[in-house]
Amino acid sequence: MKIPQSAEGLIDNVREQFKMNFGDDAEIVAFAPGRVNVIGEHVDYNGGWVLPAAIDRFLVMAVKARSGKEVRLATATYDGRVEFTLDEIAPGRSRGWDRYVRGVLAGIIGAGNDLTGFDACFDSNIPIGGGLSSSAAFEAATGLAALALCGGEMDRFELAKLCQHAEHEYAGVPCGIMDQAAVLNCKAGHLLFLDCENETFEQAPFKADGWRLMIINSGVAHELADGEYAKRRKACHDAAEIIGVSSLRHIAIEELDATLANESLNEEMRKCVRHNVTENDRTHKAVAALAAGDIEEAGKQMNLSHASLRDDYRVSCDELDYIAEIAQPLEGVAGCRMTGGGFGGSCIALVREEVAENVSTLISTAFSTRFKHAPKIFLTTPETSAHAFKTGV
Repeated sequence: MKIPQSAEGLIDNVREQFKMNFGDDAEIVAFAPGRVNVIGEHVDYNGGWVLPAAIDRFLVMAVKARSGKEVRLATATYDGRVEFTLDEIAPGRSRGWDRYVRGVLAGIIGAGNDLTGFDACFDSNIPIGGGLSSSAAFEAATGLAALALCGGEMDRFELAKLCQHAEHEYAGVPCGIMDQAAVLNCKAGHLLFLDCENETFEQAPFKADGWRLMIINSGVAHELADGEYAKRRKACHDAAEIIGVSSLRHIAIEELDATLANESLNEEMRKCVRHNVTENDRTHKAVAALAAGDIEEAGKQMNLSHASLRDDYRVSCDELDYIAEIAQPLEGVAGCRMTGGGFGGSCIALVREEVAENVSTLISTAFSTRFKHAPKIFLTTPETSAHAFKTGV
């Protein structure tokens, strides 16, 4: 396991924070990347195909076992310090950030691991609310750290499902499997082509020489548990029942028109069906295009994805639409779309590296003029997945 160079500074900082908070050196360090989805949005919980990549922004957690059942959490990411015991990790015990930790620990213990109390300190440079899976990184780092402390082992996809369950039960967000699977299974230099129904994936090489992924964070925070996300998911589930399929991924693009003609579907369901079926088709086309080095075609599919998320799935917002509107026609931009849960967060663009600085300036200037605050923009390449290691101290 090679520690990403882009994570080294944060790891050193968190180890220092741990010693300042608890007066001792950490035994285990876990790091987990954020993720960005290149294409395949809001289809993971409908059994579809997605194409995420880990990014070079991380959450790092340093831990050390302690006797008894007490867990002490310190962080610079959020305000305050939290303490609880392993007897106090049932759902509903907390509505703060520590509920993610409690949910994962409950799953680790429920899987038969003998976990004791511990001290932990964590920090992150993943933008919170930016649609870059800061919560999945938090869950993955917690899970890997806890397993390392108790000597437990777990298949990475099983750990991803454990973390997904924690987000369902403890955070109230009915997310699909993509975020946790990507954070725990991505490979540096590759995109994760994930079949969310069969829970299988391929490591798809990112063969785009001279091109980078640009993340444009709108600065508009979103809260997926506010009802809109759940409303879309319910419409998809209800539509699948009416159509007679286990999930919307089983509707082929050739069957779309006939499916939408079903009079039992309401307009909300039709829009959700149309987005899912066409987004799955776009994802397969994008994978084929990237494999062939056809960056223009991959970018075209990204642009079409944004239009579908804006018009049919209705999870975009003015800020994200404006970023896409500005970026898509720029020279050196193959495509640009919103990414993540929506209702704020970030856009992703496929940008030629040699013009990336100019593209960033043009987007930032236009966005700042209209919305009176600057977006946060950075370039990334596909990074490695989450890992835990002993400090050697």
